Amino acid sequence: MKKVLILCCGNPLALDDGIGIYVLEELRKEELPDYVELVDAGTGGLSILNLIEDAEKIIIVDAVRTGGDIGTIHIIKGNDLPEPESVNFSLHDLGLVDVLRIGETIMPESMPDDITIVGIEVEKSDEFGIGLTPEVEKTIPEVVRRILDELSRLNSVQDLYYCDTYA
Repeated sequence: MKKVLILCCGNPLALDDGIGIYVLEELRKEELPDYVELVDAGTGGLSILNLIEDAEKIIIVDAVRTGGDIGTIHIIKGNDLPEPESVNFSLHDLGLVDVLRIGETIMPESMPDDITIVGIEVEKSDEFGIGLTPEVEKTIPEVVRRILDELSRLNSVQDLYYCDTYA
């Protein structure tokens, strides 16, 4: 497998907006395959495009505001990206969906074929403060579990590919 990037976005000084960074801290405690790279993507923006070049798969963890219940975990595959105005992924320079759409337009050959966004519905992301609201904080173990499950599925597919190709 070439490279899997897990990009955790957020600002831990903006309350719930920091959820990606808190997930990153938990993922660092796990034994991950060698081909997985954990990245603190901060508040993202167009700089995310530089980070994802040459990755076969990316998993992006970020705060999201869709108007849903606080703490809801949204799993969105790249081919199911919503229109940028229908969802507000965090409050960074540009919306995450906008950045991915720009990448598809200006550097399609460098964009990963496999993109998964793990968005956590947040309450407070536009004011300063440290820490997460309880509803958002309690999602961290489930978010980590879902990411590990996704990596496990990738391992299984990689093992099948290896067996089929070299048997």
